[in-house]
Amino acid sequence: MSTTTVDTYPVALAVASYLGYNGYKKGSLSQTGAITAALVGYANLANPYIGHGLTLICFYLTGSRATKYKANIKAQLEAHSSPTSAIKVDTDDNKKKDVSSGNRSAIQVLCNSATATLACIVFRKLNSGFNVAAIDPLGKEMLKLIQLGRVKIGLNNLLLTLIVGGHYAACLGDTLASELGILSKSQPRLITNPFRVVPKGTNGGVSTWGLFVSAIGGALIGVVQSVCIAYHYYGSNQSSGKDVQVYAQLTALLTAAGLVGSLIDSVLGATLQQTLVNKLTKRVLVNQFTDAKPTDFSNGQWTNVSGYNLLSNNGVNFVASAITALGTAWFGLQLF
Repeated sequence: MSTTTVDTYPVALAVASYLGYNGYKKGSLSQTGAITAALVGYANLANPYIGHGLTLICFYLTGSRATKYKANIKAQLEAHSSPTSAIKVDTDDNKKKDVSSGNRSAIQVLCNSATATLACIVFRKLNSGFNVAAIDPLGKEMLKLIQLGRVKIGLNNLLLTLIVGGHYAACLGDTLASELGILSKSQPRLITNPFRVVPKGTNGGVSTWGLFVSAIGGALIGVVQSVCIAYHYYGSNQSSGKDVQVYAQLTALLTAAGLVGSLIDSVLGATLQQTLVNKLTKRVLVNQFTDAKPTDFSNGQWTNVSGYNLLSNNGVNFVASAITALGTAWFGLQLF
C-alpha cells in the first residue's frame, strides 16, 4: 500500500460518507447538512488517533437519537419558523420522513463541530510525519509555536485532544439538555432569575433533570475518549499507557465540561437570544422569524419571554462550545 493511499484515509472517507447519507435518509440531516456532516466527519476521522473521530460519532449518534426521542411530545411544546412538511426521502419502506424539524442544516452542523474539527485538522498536520505507534494523544511535547502579537501559544497533542473532548462534551451536554430536559416533569426556571418559572423550551430555562443529562452527556464523551486513548496506547505497544487515575480525571473533566457548557449556553440563550411564546397555543418559537410564518401563527399572538434578538441558536451553540473547549483545554493543561 502506498504512502499516499494511507494519508487519504479511505476508510474514514467511506464511514463519513455513509453517516452523512444515512443521516439524510433518516431525516436527521438536510441535504446540505448531510454533505457538510460528511466533510466534517472525514476531517475528524482522517486522523492518526482514532479517538477524535469516534468522539464525533458518539456525539452525532447520541444527539440524533435524543432529538427523535418522544418527538411528538416535544412538537406540542415548540413551533418552527418554517412550515413543517413530510417530504419523501428514498427509503426501503418508501415512507415519508418529517425532516423539517429536528433535522440539521449545514450551518447547524458547522456550529456544533467547527472548533473541534479545526483542532483535529491541526492534530493531523502536526503528527503527519510521525509513526502512529509513537503518537501520544496526551503528549505535552510542544510541536509548534504560534505567536499572535505578544501572545505565544505552544501547540501539543494534549491541548488539541482536550479541545476536541471539551467541545463535543459541551455540544452533547447541551443537546441532551435541550432534547431530554424539555421532557422534565417540572417547569424550567430562567437561569438568570431562578425565581421565575418559564415555558418549556425557553432559551435559558434550566431544570434539575436538564442539568443532570448535560453532565451525563459530558461523561459519555469522557468515557469514549478514555477508552480510545487506552486502546491507542495498548494497540501501539506503548506499554506504559496511563495510570487509571488519568482516565478518571479526564472523564471527570469532560463531565464537568458537559454541565458547564450547557450552563454557558443557557446564560447566552437567556440574554442574547430572544425567546417568543404564542399566547394562544403556549408553544415556544424554536428559531428566529423568517419569511415563512411559524406553523401556529395564530393571530400573531407572540410575546417575548426573555433575551434580546442578537444571536441565533446556532450562534449561541458556537460561542458556548468554543468557550467550553478552550476552558477545558486550559484547565486540563493544569491538571495533567
